[in-house]
Amino acid sequence: MARFNLDKGERFNLTKDNESLNFLRVDLSWEGEGDLDAEAFMLTEDGIIDDNADFVFYNSERRTLLFDGTGSELDYMKNVKEAPYDRNQFGSKKNWKNQTAPLSTDDALVGSFDDLGSDDEDGEESGETMRLDLNRVRPAITEIDFTVTIHNAPGARPITFRDVKNPRIVITNIESGEEICSYNLKEKFSSETAVIAGAVKLNDDGDWEFEAVGKGFDGGLQTLVDLFT
Repeated sequence: MARFNLDKGERFNLTKDNESLNFLRVDLSWEGEGDLDAEAFMLTEDGIIDDNADFVFYNSERRTLLFDGTGSELDYMKNVKEAPYDRNQFGSKKNWKNQTAPLSTDDALVGSFDDLGSDDEDGEESGETMRLDLNRVRPAITEIDFTVTIHNAPGARPITFRDVKNPRIVITNIESGEEICSYNLKEKFSSETAVIAGAVKLNDDGDWEFEAVGKGFDGGLQTLVDLFT
């Protein structure tokens, strides 16, 4: 259980009292039917992405090998590097994307492998994981927004965040394995199909803070892309 459970709008300073805190795991989880996807937007002071690879999502073209659990998560993050498509190594682009994870421009943020979710209306817990190396975040980036969007297939019953139960974001120190802070989104969503769950932001003192955001939007992923570009 996380040391600090935040309410909407609250912030937790990640670096002030944690000089060795560099590597974070960001877990987003939920219950319910449907295909939900986790994304991240690495933003400049203007609140936009200035490089396409700083929109880190399941279909990103800049990628790294997946963490396969055979070594330590910390060693994995220390050695993250781009794994470009190589037909001799991966065969097809489909295989390449199935064996890799999205990667930001500066190698700081490793995105999530796509969890296609559950078709069970009662809803088993699903979720996606992203990993962040604060030391590698390039100087132009002042905010990283972690989002969840719903993909509604043509002809399927439309799902919104009204149908999603127990959405939650948890920040963990990879080096110690300790859950630092969490945020349970208790908002009464209705027609929203995109949510900014939380954000890691630089404050005026140059410290990284986590903010519980919980802001919903209609229009799915495209609405967020339009917002941040």
